[in-house]
Amino acid sequence: MKESITPEKIQKEYSTGDLGKENAAELLISLMEGSENTEIRVRSIKALEKINFHTEMIFKTLENYVISDESAIVRASVANYLIKNFLEDGLSALRWVIQHEKSPLVLKLLYDSIEKFDSPQLKLIKKDLINWNEQFSSKIGVGPQESKFFLDLEALFAKGRRNYEIDPSSYKHFEELSDIKNGEPWLVITDKHVEILNFNYFKWKFIKNNADIVNSLSKLQDLDVYLCSLRKYSHNDVMISTIPKSIGSLIYLKKLTLKRNSLKKLPFSINKLQCLKN
Repeated sequence: MKESITPEKIQKEYSTGDLGKENAAELLISLMEGSENTEIRVRSIKALEKINFHTEMIFKTLENYVISDESAIVRASVANYLIKNFLEDGLSALRWVIQHEKSPLVLKLLYDSIEKFDSPQLKLIKKDLINWNEQFSSKIGVGPQESKFFLDLEALFAKGRRNYEIDPSSYKHFEELSDIKNGEPWLVITDKHVEILNFNYFKWKFIKNNADIVNSLSKLQDLDVYLCSLRKYSHNDVMISTIPKSIGSLIYLKKLTLKRNSLKKLPFSINKLQCLKN
């Protein structure tokens, strides 16, 4: 049986000299365009980067992907490739993405990139991201410096979901819900600062996915008991090993609850929470 072509096999044949750089790049582009498997397409992009072959054809192909591909994971991978290899040529496309992108995976990647790289072109992208962040943080009700934590949470919720879109208005639900009726809300924001955070990944993700029944859930005497029973019989991935290091930006946080998250470690940035009492 003929061995199937994989991004790794193409990359290996290029490294051993069995394939020229141009032929290897063409095969990887063909693999990306011919496959509906997101994982294979992402692996093809990574292999293409390792081959280090930059042409106008490759750029045009990737530019189209970052703007119009249906998979947010593919768009994020392409955006990363453009930043590293075609930043000057891809500037217009990347700025378009900031204005129109709905996936937190792509926006988080752009945010993280401006912290890693330094160039005149990235200053323009940074300016666009600042404008985007002002709108995002305003819809949540926090200051711009604290909104990075919420973007990172959105990226957590987006994992494994092909068409997940940012919905900052959903955080209003967490200000209204509490584990016990008339008890303390999951989220308390005062004067644009987060003061109380009762974060459980499963519960927050469940609300994100079932916003249409929030009114009914808010009437339960003990929401925690109900959601814990749902989690017991859930077959979905409900585990996180750590929380975003951007929690350190919540410098006005007074009370933090992270129970039932299966956390293995806490980010060092939690030491920045000087107002934390409980």
